[in-house]
Amino acid sequence: MEGVLMSGVSSLLSALGSSSSSMKTLAIFTLVIVAYSVFIFYFYRFLARKNIINLDLSKYNKYQFGGIYRFFAIIFFIIEYIIILPFITFFWFGVLAILILLLAELELELILIVSAVLIGAIRITSFISEDLSRDLAKMIPLAFLALALTSSTFLDINVVVDKFYQVPLLLSDAMSFLLFIVIVEIVMRVLDFIANIFRKDGTEEIKKEMEN
Repeated sequence: MEGVLMSGVSSLLSALGSSSSSMKTLAIFTLVIVAYSVFIFYFYRFLARKNIINLDLSKYNKYQFGGIYRFFAIIFFIIEYIIILPFITFFWFGVLAILILLLAELELELILIVSAVLIGAIRITSFISEDLSRDLAKMIPLAFLALALTSSTFLDINVVVDKFYQVPLLLSDAMSFLLFIVIVEIVMRVLDFIANIFRKDGTEEIKKEMEN
């Protein structure tokens, strides 16, 4: 009788221990999904805007005419769109790469390429349509989450811990993609500037025709 009782107690403790371990695992991965969802929410709302930052440094250009005005206009453009903006975008690129690392079974180089391509596509489409850019910024990260949930290793805490150890290596390789982000932003800004010139010229011609 005593042996049966001890066996029952042992089984109960074992079950409780197993249940406690499962609860911890569930809690950890629930927090991971919540954190990823929050990231996507701010990611698409922020990065999908054409003008991510509205510093408008041109208002500090006190010169109205001549070469000095153009000189400072170029300086402020470089500061805002070639220095500040790419580094902000690069921050989101780094966070996205880390989250994809945790969710997807991909090589580090491929993770960086996918992240850079996604960031580039979001930034390019933001100049065409911010609605399109927002959809793109939401759907693809959510697709990664959906794929992760169907993976057999998703709830394996050891796999996640191993991936965390790869984060420094991932970030050390990420700097090489900063140039790509800068180039994308510069090209789109230049094209947008040219397009605005044509739009203004077209608007002025329409006004002249209406006046005549």
